[in-house]
Amino acid sequence: MRDAGRGAANDPTLIVGLHGVLDRHPWFERASAEYDLDEDVFSLATKRATAYGFSSTLIGRAAAANAELWEHNDAGGDWTADGRVRQMASLQARLPERRGGRRLPLLPMVTVLTDALRRVGPVRLTGLHALVPLHGTADVRAELATVADWFALGDPDGTAQLTVTVSARPSAGLSGRAAEVCEGARARVYERMTVETADNPGSPPGLALPLAGEVQAEGMRQALAFRCGAHEWSPDVAAWTAEVFADALRDAGTAEPVLITVSVA
Repeated sequence: MRDAGRGAANDPTLIVGLHGVLDRHPWFERASAEYDLDEDVFSLATKRATAYGFSSTLIGRAAAANAELWEHNDAGGDWTADGRVRQMASLQARLPERRGGRRLPLLPMVTVLTDALRRVGPVRLTGLHALVPLHGTADVRAELATVADWFALGDPDGTAQLTVTVSARPSAGLSGRAAEVCEGARARVYERMTVETADNPGSPPGLALPLAGEVQAEGMRQALAFRCGAHEWSPDVAAWTAEVFADALRDAGTAEPVLITVSVA
């Protein structure tokens, strides 16, 4: 059992899911038929990741030698256009080892998924979830300073209220550490976002259950919750918020995978 637990703690699987409402373009099916296309989240995400140079169909050593950010494992999503919040797209990837630690490619993965969805139709994002491996991740405080400056160029009068939750296994040792993680997150947003601890919100708003990655998240329970205030809400803000909390958790000594959700009502 100890070996199994250690294996789960060191699992380099990263899973990202986007939730919200997707309206298909009225011409989507016609274009698909005209060019004999049968596109889904996996195919669109693979094409887009290859276009950016983030990842490709290469696997194993070939992918590592090409300095790719991840190796595709799986992808999926619910494109039902009924006005209800759905888990529109999810991507499961394996992260290669990097000397000196690796940065979690949260924004690149969110960008790929967002691009894929927008090719299908207009998107209204309501939430993100990310199952992130913290073992072997790098200290990215310096990088997060430049990210915070990017979001400083938002509308000063804009407001967005975010709910952030962190779930983990009891062995992660997060119980009673909300204040510590909160301070770590505040230090990483450089006053571009407000961060406060919050009561457990139960099922976070803006997410469609079950979340992709149930198998990898087995045994995890919601341990921490936060309220954040930003000047805008976007896929980029969701990815930034998730990375801020992931790095704060890493700095607090958490090495096991955690499930982070970022959502709006």
